[in-house]
Amino acid sequence: MDIALTQLDWLGIGVASVAHLLLGGVWYTLLFRDRYARVMGLDEWPAKAPARFIVGPFLCSFVSIMTTAILLRALHISGYEDALVLGSLVGIGYIGATTANIAINPLFPHPYGYAIITVPLFLIGSLMSSLILVAL
Repeated sequence: MDIALTQLDWLGIGVASVAHLLLGGVWYTLLFRDRYARVMGLDEWPAKAPARFIVGPFLCSFVSIMTTAILLRALHISGYEDALVLGSLVGIGYIGATTANIAINPLFPHPYGYAIITVPLFLIGSLMSSLILVAL
């Protein structure tokens, strides 16, 4: 597999990364704010989230999306159906499984609740990102 970083669709990676960040913002502040705070052992969500709550997830998503772009190119995927298959594999098989595994850490107050809230976000984000990468 000989794929140079210059061959990647950096516009697509950037757009997908911003879209994933926005999805996470809606997910954790509008849809699951109180539930997420409880599974993290907080009485309430902080009024103002620290910058690391935005920058960290953005950078991690950027790397995951870049990796998906490499896989799309290496596997010669250019259609939406195959992009959704790859997005499902990455979202569940890699990101979702790793997220659930990390949550099992004894320091997480409610690991299963965390996984139930977070894994679907990563699946949806992976599907969305794969579609954006193929579309652009």
